[in-house]
Amino acid sequence: MTTLEMYRSEQDSRRRWRRIPVRFSMRCRRLGRGEEEMVVEAVDLSPGGVRLRAPDRLMTGDVVLCWIDAGNGDATAGLKGLVVQARRQQEETLCNVHVAWTNLSPEATEELGRLLTVHDGERPATLIDPA
Repeated sequence: MTTLEMYRSEQDSRRRWRRIPVRFSMRCRRLGRGEEEMVVEAVDLSPGGVRLRAPDRLMTGDVVLCWIDAGNGDATAGLKGLVVQARRQQEETLCNVHVAWTNLSPEATEELGRLLTVHDGERPATLIDPA
């Protein structure tokens, strides 16, 4: 399995991966129960997951597929994950949603590396194979 080792967290022992602050829109499809597609905003990103501002329809335990909309509706490099926390803000219709990536394909891992590189600004994300 390919990982993005350069994003390992050294400062925070609670987190495995360093979070990169981001601001971009993604398409997100809830899979399974009441399958639904929506536009969400990514707030921070790491090799382990993403924090989203999303409609309050997402709930803890939902499986989601997220991708950058290239205008053609193609989700071939979609990032599949599990909603591990969904917290609604008082008086708002949006909630903070934490998604942990699961079973990423090589194409999805490559797309994640590209997104991290574009938004990190410090250094390019290099994919390495821990063997």
